[in-house]
Amino acid sequence: MVALIQGSLSSTFPIENQNNLVTMRTLKNHLDRTKSLPFVKRIADFHLLLFLAMSHGLGSDVLALAACVTTEIVVPEGYQLLIESMANTS
Repeated sequence: MVALIQGSLSSTFPIENQNNLVTMRTLKNHLDRTKSLPFVKRIADFHLLLFLAMSHGLGSDVLALAACVTTEIVVPEGYQLLIESMANTS
C-alpha cells in the first residue's frame, strides 16, 4: 500500500495558459470563495501565485508569499492588504 502525501497547495485557481482569461475579477472570486480559510491557505495555489508574480510588479514578492505558503505561517499584513486591494479593483 502506498501512502499519498498531500501538499499544502490547492488547484482551484484557473490555469492561465489554457485559454482562460485570468483577471482581477478571477482573483476576487477565488478570494471570496475561500474566505472561510486563513489567508495563507487562500493563496496556497500555484497558479494564483504565478498570476500574482506576473501582475502589478509582485514578481519578487511572490518568493516571500511562497515561503509563507510552504511553511504555513501567517502572511504579513501588508501583502494581504495589497492582494485584497488588487482583487477589489475588478
